[in-house]
Amino acid sequence: MFEATLSRVVSQVEGALGAAILGYDGVLVLAVDAQGHLTAGDDADRAYATVIKQLTSVGEAVELGELQAFTIEAADRTLLVRPLSAHYVVALQVAPETVLGKGHFYLRVAAPDLAREL
Repeated sequence: MFEATLSRVVSQVEGALGAAILGYDGVLVLAVDAQGHLTAGDDADRAYATVIKQLTSVGEAVELGELQAFTIEAADRTLLVRPLSAHYVVALQVAPETVLGKGHFYLRVAAPDLAREL
C-alpha cells in the first residue's frame, strides 16, 4: 500500500524527484523515485529525518501546537514534509522550480491512507 500511494503522489506532482516514509530515528521505511519505483533512498533522506525531529521538537517547545506540514528548501531540491504519527513522516522531494502548493495538497490527501498502514 505504501508504494502505490507514494507512487501516486509522485506521478501527480510535476517536478517530483521522489517520496519516502521516514522514522524520526532516521530509518527509511520505504522510498520511491521520480518514476514511482522502489528505491533505497539516499543519505539525504536519513539526514533530513534528524532535522525533521528537531523542527517538531521546536514547534512543541514554543507551543505552536502540532506541526501539520513544513518545507525545507535547499539549492538543488525542496523537501515537503507531513507528519503521519508520533514516529513517522512522509516526505516529497521536488525540484526547486516546482509549484509547492500542489505537492503539499497531494501529501495532505495521501497522509490518512499512509497513517492507517503504519
